[in-house]
Amino acid sequence: MQQNQHIQEIQAQAAHFVCKEVGSEILLVPLRDNVADFNQYLTLNELGSFIYKLITDGKRYEDILSEILAQYEIDDTQARQDLSAFIDQLYQYTIGHA
Repeated sequence: MQQNQHIQEIQAQAAHFVCKEVGSEILLVPLRDNVADFNQYLTLNELGSFIYKLITDGKRYEDILSEILAQYEIDDTQARQDLSAFIDQLYQYTIGHA
């Protein structure tokens, strides 16, 4: 599954980013020469933060989907669509800023 490949790449790139929690959100900031580049940060909302934490904890797509369905009131089809879109966007961001 392509999503699991993207998740593995995001996991591999995690060391190139610093996370700053601000309330229920996370700022994902790329590191350049071991210095945070605040000109290129990404803000993750509560759900995005939840998913990112699961990714960095080593979870795979189906595990993340199960956690979302257990924590949030959303139907399976919509959760799959939204999770896949989020993973694709996060993958593009991490690859572009690593």
